[in-house]
Amino acid sequence: IMKNLLYIFFFIIPFWLSAQTQVTYELAYDQGTQTYTVSMNSNTTHNPPLSRVTSSTQVTIVVPHVSGGWQVSNLTNLTTLGWGYTYLDGTTEGLTNDYMFFAPSNAGTYAPFPIPANSDINLFSFQSGSGCLGDLSLYDNINDPLNGFPSYNADNNMVILGAGPGNVYVGNTSGNVACALPCTAEAGTLGY
Repeated sequence: IMKNLLYIFFFIIPFWLSAQTQVTYELAYDQGTQTYTVSMNSNTTHNPPLSRVTSSTQVTIVVPHVSGGWQVSNLTNLTTLGWGYTYLDGTTEGLTNDYMFFAPSNAGTYAPFPIPANSDINLFSFQSGSGCLGDLSLYDNINDPLNGFPSYNADNNMVILGAGPGNVYVGNTSGNVACALPCTAEAGTLGY
């Protein structure tokens, strides 16, 4: 009997937990501070220590192509989880957009934070060091043209220890996110 219970605990429960937890990502822009914020929302509560987010977690943001690379400034961690990023010039693959891949830089050492159910948790924020050049969006794991290049691990991914093994990310709740172009003096006099 004990062997059967161990089998259930180690092999069946993690798969059941993984099937239960679903996480979405959202990208928002605050015009007043000119800051982009990435948040997550889980349909299931996870508390420390089982709320630990693993190093295979990733948030990919699609940005307009900029010669020399789209510049991130003021990258700010909004939880105890630290974030770093890498950049891909999409034109090297014949694509029109570029990509920023954000991943936890301290996944093994940070103090896990509570993940309440159905609540937005701001993960990190950043500003554009390149100015307002067009819309940003979260990566589409199914339809983005970068999916045609299997050598890149571009998919959004969220792995939470208490949710069991595997990716619990299921989609984005935001579409294209526009920055506000500043009004020029001429546009201001015309009432635009």
